[in-house]
Amino acid sequence: MILTTNNLTKKYNDQTAVNKVNLNVKKGRIYGLIGRNGAGKTSIMKMILGLTSITSGEIKIFGDTLQGNQKTIYPRIGSIIETPGFYSNLTGAENLQVFARLRGEINSHSIEQALGVVGLPYNDKKTFSSYSLGMKQRLGIANAILNDPELLILDEPTNGLDPIGISEIRIFLKKLCEEQGKTIIISSHILSEIALIADDIGIIHKGVLIEECTIEEFHKNTEQYLSIQVINIPKAVHVLESKLCIHNFSVEDNNYLRIYDLNHKISTINEVLVKEKIDITHLEVCTDNLEDYFKKITGGEGIA
Repeated sequence: MILTTNNLTKKYNDQTAVNKVNLNVKKGRIYGLIGRNGAGKTSIMKMILGLTSITSGEIKIFGDTLQGNQKTIYPRIGSIIETPGFYSNLTGAENLQVFARLRGEINSHSIEQALGVVGLPYNDKKTFSSYSLGMKQRLGIANAILNDPELLILDEPTNGLDPIGISEIRIFLKKLCEEQGKTIIISSHILSEIALIADDIGIIHKGVLIEECTIEEFHKNTEQYLSIQVINIPKAVHVLESKLCIHNFSVEDNNYLRIYDLNHKISTINEVLVKEKIDITHLEVCTDNLEDYFKKITGGEGIA
């Protein structure tokens, strides 16, 4: 493990934002920390980075306790927390030069290399104020990897990006992990993206880490279900329960039913519904995605 927390807790007055969280982040992998906005993801990252105090608990990074070892640990970490802040009148390279000076070393090769990794030109005259949102996020990642860190901590790095920008950031991060051996902790409420990039996931809900698993374990735990869209939901529910003795199902938006009890043949379910004069407008066998799984283990609450 490159990073672990033991009963990590953060309280703001009487409110508990993070409640006894035990993270286990493996070296050379991408760890996706997922949860609703306000679930405690940013507070966890801020405590790890020393940006807010720890109420109780312990953090270990690179095998050492964080408390008392910050000077040796933090130079090995790169991060983006919330919106990256840069000087609007400077170019990307000039901004990175400022941050390099703050770190105590100036290496033009490192700046050029970091910009190259995220696909930004080194000699560009365009200032930060004229950057697109995607370019700003990429510059933030370039700054995070400027000191060639072993661990990257990225808080919602794709927030506000369009699908192309999200895809670009995902490709950058996977390359950093697979080709350069970086360990990455990434928080997000966009579960479909985390499912595409993460090796491991931690699901945090109302300050509590309710599950931690590999992406392979997640796929093993997902269920198949029959998705049916009908015109008359109450009548369809009555038929499922009374005629087919099916009770393991849920009613979704837009007149959809999810039937998890697949002991009956799909053709039989369809036949019985049609026989009872229930109009079916859509029928499909599906598999739970990460959003579905999140809803199940949080008692039905979605991510939005």
